[in-house]
Amino acid sequence: MIVEDVGLSGRRRLRIRRWEGTGRPLVLLHGLLDDSEGWTQLALDTHRPCIAIDLPGFGGSDLPTRPRISGYAEAVVEGLERLDLDGCTLVGHSLGGAVATAVAERTTGVHALALLAPAGYGRIGLSEFVTLPGVKHAASAALPLALVNPLTVTAAYTTFVAHRRLPSRDLMGRVRRRAFKSGPGVVAATEAIAAAGRSKTGFSKRPVHFAGPVAALWGEHDALVSPAHAEALQLALPQAHVEIWDRMGHHPQRERPQDLTRFIERHAARGRDAAARPNRYLRAA
Repeated sequence: MIVEDVGLSGRRRLRIRRWEGTGRPLVLLHGLLDDSEGWTQLALDTHRPCIAIDLPGFGGSDLPTRPRISGYAEAVVEGLERLDLDGCTLVGHSLGGAVATAVAERTTGVHALALLAPAGYGRIGLSEFVTLPGVKHAASAALPLALVNPLTVTAAYTTFVAHRRLPSRDLMGRVRRRAFKSGPGVVAATEAIAAAGRSKTGFSKRPVHFAGPVAALWGEHDALVSPAHAEALQLALPQAHVEIWDRMGHHPQRERPQDLTRFIERHAARGRDAAARPNRYLRAA
């Protein structure tokens, strides 16, 4: 695995992690409070080369130019252009799912999409609450103290993210280490998610202009991004293959990593010829 920085316009940077492999690469976009390290297990499980990106404001990447999904997408598109990839399968989780959708509309280099509990296909109550006037300032001030406390992180993770599963030691360590640095990035991302849910031109209100294979996945116990958003996704991307997995929360790459690797390979990474026919919803154990 190699860690490197990709220069962007305006003297900004994106930090990426690379893993070697064969075939068309997977480009991996993480969710809120995570970074590119969170994709390590998936990168080790697949035979494909992987490039995981720290989204703007997270890990080693600079803040976005503005707190909107379009701001994140523009940075990722520029980063992909600098990397000069000959096409990729774009995998996005939560916040990264919204960014992946926006990237796919902006570049011809995306061959397929895998969207894991993606934001952007409906309103998300927690992000809207946190960005309310008055609440936003208090939440920003309290966030570092909350993230450095292992009891708070564990309670939030088991309740909202992983359906009563404890966070892994490496995730706990990264969240706590970066607690006092991550505030501005988390605030910007929360604003972007809330704005995407309210937007009159958001993905839930119109067709998404991407014609390649799409695989989408939710956990039935996801308390952050509701599985009910799957209906809006299928209207926006009618070619999508959608599954809702039983007994899973918001974090498939940690809760069911090997199943996730097979899902991405079967329904997205192989391309058009191997893409499953669209379905209403397929529940998987």
